[in-house]
Amino acid sequence: MSRVLRKLSEVEELLSLTSQEREAFHKVTLIYPFSSTEYYLKLAESSPAVRKMLLPSLSEIDPEVQKEGEDDPLMEERDAVTPKLTHRYPDRVLLVTTNFCPVLCRYCMRKRNWKKPTFTISEREIEEAVSYISSNSRVRDVLISGGDPLTLPLDILEKLLFELKRIPHVEVVRIGTRVPVVDPESVLRKELLSLLERAEKVWVNTHFNHPDEITPEAKEAVRALLKSGAPVNNQTVLLKGVNNSVEILEKLFRNLQKIKVRPYYLFHCDPVKGVMHFSTPITEGLKILRELFKRLSPLVIPYYAVDGPGGYGKVPLLPHRFRVENGKYLFESFNGRWFEMEDR
Repeated sequence: MSRVLRKLSEVEELLSLTSQEREAFHKVTLIYPFSSTEYYLKLAESSPAVRKMLLPSLSEIDPEVQKEGEDDPLMEERDAVTPKLTHRYPDRVLLVTTNFCPVLCRYCMRKRNWKKPTFTISEREIEEAVSYISSNSRVRDVLISGGDPLTLPLDILEKLLFELKRIPHVEVVRIGTRVPVVDPESVLRKELLSLLERAEKVWVNTHFNHPDEITPEAKEAVRALLKSGAPVNNQTVLLKGVNNSVEILEKLFRNLQKIKVRPYYLFHCDPVKGVMHFSTPITEGLKILRELFKRLSPLVIPYYAVDGPGGYGKVPLLPHRFRVENGKYLFESFNGRWFEMEDR
């Protein structure tokens, strides 16, 4: 990894802060720490959207914001079957391998883990998780998450990937990472790319939220991942004041397609404590999606989804573009015109 910056003095060497940003840094980091790579911090100088995702905000500790949300609204820890493994969907499991991220995104769904000492999954925990997965033949898809799994020591990541590779019924291993966005140079390590290629089952889920993040360096990192044989999908969070507009998301999804990254999910912001100032109403999200369907090919439109608080899982949302009248279906086309079809 490139140098990770945590102190205000380190930040101010690379980024000019306002008095309000400086005040927020002092007050907010007493509760929610700060971390950034040099690369991403420099990007914030020219991008207001990146700046908003990166720098602490007084809104995080605002009493009204703190009243909303929970530390673990998705009940990942409640549903854990081993210390690091959550099994909710019949054919998929989630493995949280670390709480370390080079950049602490202020809207993080696992903000609760920022308050814990840094942890990395141990060999014993890998063995417990692998044993559970091996004994459940319905599990075909393993999501490796964190923190950021691409920051794991390579020997730990290799052990995990090759243990999963040996399980016949595990067909897909997804790595959820923001490293190609926040520290793209570290993706280019030959040892890492070789490991991903040899692991064979690996898919990579990146996390671009704004067109400003698709830099030449990020494009090079994505190209290297694709050359390793890993398909690359993207998960975006709908964030108020960052990307909650048709124009921004249209540009983001088009630019992702240009670099052969499939927009996979557009997530409604999870109701996490200290994050709710980023939340965009579901109604607004559906309006944005409705307009995107008029402008983009379905190949470029992600699933807009909520993740049900209480552990109910993800629910894809679609704008209403049909209705039934007098036993016939009425459909709205991409250009707003309506047509009808018999139910046969």
